[in-house]
Amino acid sequence: MKQNLSDTRKQGWLTLISLVIIAFAVSIGFSPLFEFIGDGIASRVIGSSFGAIFVIILTMFLLNKQTEIEQESKKSERVFDEKVKIYQEILDITKDMLLDGKLTPEEINRLPFPLIRLQMLADDKVIESFQKVFNKLNEVYGEEDGDIVAIKDEQRDEIYQLLSDFSGECRKDLQISDVEIDPSIKEKTASTISNSGKKSKDYSRYSFDGMELPKNGYVYAVIENYVSQNPGITLDQFPQKVIERNFNGRKNIYEVWKTYDEAIKLYQDKGYKRFYVTKRGGDYINDKDMVIKLADAEICISNQWDLDGVEKFIEHMKTIGIRIE
Repeated sequence: MKQNLSDTRKQGWLTLISLVIIAFAVSIGFSPLFEFIGDGIASRVIGSSFGAIFVIILTMFLLNKQTEIEQESKKSERVFDEKVKIYQEILDITKDMLLDGKLTPEEINRLPFPLIRLQMLADDKVIESFQKVFNKLNEVYGEEDGDIVAIKDEQRDEIYQLLSDFSGECRKDLQISDVEIDPSIKEKTASTISNSGKKSKDYSRYSFDGMELPKNGYVYAVIENYVSQNPGITLDQFPQKVIERNFNGRKNIYEVWKTYDEAIKLYQDKGYKRFYVTKRGGDYINDKDMVIKLADAEICISNQWDLDGVEKFIEHMKTIGIRIE
């Protein structure tokens, strides 16, 4: 494409030079010829011939210029489409990283090739802005041992800010706007994204055995107390005598309880600590100080409870006669 465009431009310049030469020759060099042949038919034929030649060469120049413009337009459209694709790919990759809240080797290794493609297509400022995103992700991943690294809230917020800067540079490179996005808009955007999905904390407290407990601690205390007073209860009996896994429609990672092995596997696979295994600061794999022991199994109670869930839990406990205070 580049060679074709270069040839077209070269041909256009040659045609323009030919026009200038012919115009100069006609105006200077052919005056004696017309004076010699007079105003007869021969003069008219020669004048018409030179006029036709001039028009043909001018038409060639205009057609050549039109071809050049069309080639430039096709090139720009193709490059624009490829830029949009690579920018979208980068945002999709980083979206996957940030949505699940952790970095894995597979995710990190998806970024080098898009960066190389950026060097082929994008403006220098776009490349520099994405390098900052890439460097920050590498920094986060390198801070901890292990293949799966959780992204902290403050790290995620910084990455969102860098992605917002990258998006602004893409916007200029695609000529959607020549004006830099107002810094206050980028800051508000990053803040909105950072706070999305977050709920205001509910500090409701519930009393059990003379202690004021948060919602999740209260549920755990009620169940742990009942099991400690009924040590013979088995895993098969637990759903009927205490509470079912899917109480109030809770499923999968939101179940009311899981076996100890299931809770540990969830942590190993996803990095989630959604069930009471150990106290805050304990070793989730090796410590078991909050695991509830049944007669034939070990279970872990969910530490994720909202206000409505706790109220329904209390009503259920009252119905089956388990102490709740």
